[in-house]
Amino acid sequence: MGVFALFSISYMKEPIRLDFLWAGLCLIAAAYFMFRDISL
Repeated sequence: MGVFALFSISYMKEPIRLDFLWAGLCLIAAAYFMFRDISL
């Protein structure tokens, strides 16, 4: 995610927006739900 953000800011001249934060949080949440221990 960090590499994509740096690429879009430096090469594509996109401004930094909160979308980067929300996308990062969604990726973290997806990894949490994917790898959490289901056996309770």
